[in-house]
Amino acid sequence: MDSRTDTRSAWAVYAALLFGTFITIEAAAFQAPALPSVTRHFGIPVNMSALILILYSLALTVFAPIMGRLGDQYGRKRVITIGMLVFAVSEFAAAWAPNFGFFLGARFVQGLGAACILPGVFAYAAHLFPDNKRGLALGILAFTMTFGAASGGLLGGLLIDRLGWPSVYWISGALTLVGLVPVRMLVPEIAPAKHQAAFDYTGAMLLFAVIASLLSLPTWATNFGKESPITWAIVVVGISALVVLWRHSKRAPNPVIDLGILSRGAFATPSAIYWLHMIFSSGVVYSLAFFINSRPGGTAAQFGFVTLFLYGSGLISSPIAGKLVDRIEPRVLVIIAMLASLGGTLLFLNIDVTTPLWMVIAVACIMGLSIGCNTPAIMKLALGAVPAKNMGAGSGLFSMFRDLGSPTGSSLSLAVFGASLAYATQDAIMRQTAALGLDTASLEALARATGSRARELPAELTTRLGEAGLSANTVLAEANIAGLNTALTNVGYMLLGLIGLALVLSLRLARTRAAAVTGDAQARVG
Repeated sequence: MDSRTDTRSAWAVYAALLFGTFITIEAAAFQAPALPSVTRHFGIPVNMSALILILYSLALTVFAPIMGRLGDQYGRKRVITIGMLVFAVSEFAAAWAPNFGFFLGARFVQGLGAACILPGVFAYAAHLFPDNKRGLALGILAFTMTFGAASGGLLGGLLIDRLGWPSVYWISGALTLVGLVPVRMLVPEIAPAKHQAAFDYTGAMLLFAVIASLLSLPTWATNFGKESPITWAIVVVGISALVVLWRHSKRAPNPVIDLGILSRGAFATPSAIYWLHMIFSSGVVYSLAFFINSRPGGTAAQFGFVTLFLYGSGLISSPIAGKLVDRIEPRVLVIIAMLASLGGTLLFLNIDVTTPLWMVIAVACIMGLSIGCNTPAIMKLALGAVPAKNMGAGSGLFSMFRDLGSPTGSSLSLAVFGASLAYATQDAIMRQTAALGLDTASLEALARATGSRARELPAELTTRLGEAGLSANTVLAEANIAGLNTALTNVGYMLLGLIGLALVLSLRLARTRAAAVTGDAQARVG
């Protein structure tokens, strides 16, 4: 791509690919504001809604390397095209879903579609641009992904408030089909590679079993109980698959999990910190999604504004931290980011249903700034510990920690939020109606009505409350407030524990000298 015409052509091709990437990321960001509405529509508990995120992330995390390999063998444009078609059809299927099981299936297929798209776009960035222009291209890709996440929450919230939750899936599917046109017209096919190292499909399937079992464990445990045979069966499957995967990775020539890299403390410690920080970030987002949508006067659009500022703050701090990380110790930036997250969490613990939206946004900004500050520093530390010959495996392993952070955070936070909400709501109802001696069925009816927008109650129960001088709406409103406040506070304590552990790990990071790194780089250039 040396001539001006070739450069313009490369950017035209890249723009077509970026549009597909933007739609994929924005569609993923739509899930946060849509989750409370989808949960109410299908009548599922809050903790079960984590499956909506887990199945998408499971398909994306496990199948992305497989689809990347298939793109190398059969053509990247072909795999991207198939992925966009699959993604669009699955978005339409989710919008039309007649029941929750069908909806979950559509979400899994959406993850498969995204797994076809994203690896191919990364590969085209390396193919289209020489080394001296590739950094700019990757920077624009990172900006596109972050902007998609930031705008998706707000746009999704506005659409849901006005047109209902299916609208975000109909629109995402339609935009994906529109984006398919420039991809087919402008993007050239890359000649498939003649020889490829064997892919560890066995390891990928074992990884699938590990992730599916362990990520969904908090959901099943809170739904069926800790002593349920189903819960323990999932534990056994997850641990067994993990043991087999560990042994398999020691023997496989190109394992999906490179134990040699993972055993390096200089790689494992920053990767663990990043994973904890992604769990923290996801926990903040999805607990606030339900809290803001469910509190008096709350809307999906309000939550969209919160995510806009959260991701937008990260968009500002990330490039600044990227410049600083070459001048000061990355370890220092990581510690600063953890301390900022700790301070944000202490403020998070003070949020209740009466907290003004601007104060919630201010807390979200602190969280976003800390996440943006941490990412470049932690990436430099982790990838700097990987030998050059193993960089592909190392970057893939690091990406896996990132991709697993979001579903882990959503699973944990929604399990805590849902269980706390149910217990605190029931407790508040029992305290208010103690004198009536209501039976279990009546208490359950009141609890269901508390979590519903309509708040419909049997006429006889409403009459009985009225005879006791109690307003049904008042009982439900006070129970809802007590439940939401308790649920968000308990999530806050969980987040405090996570970020405290990440801070302890950050203090154990090896010291590095930015000047020495720069000098080494100059020596290599020379």
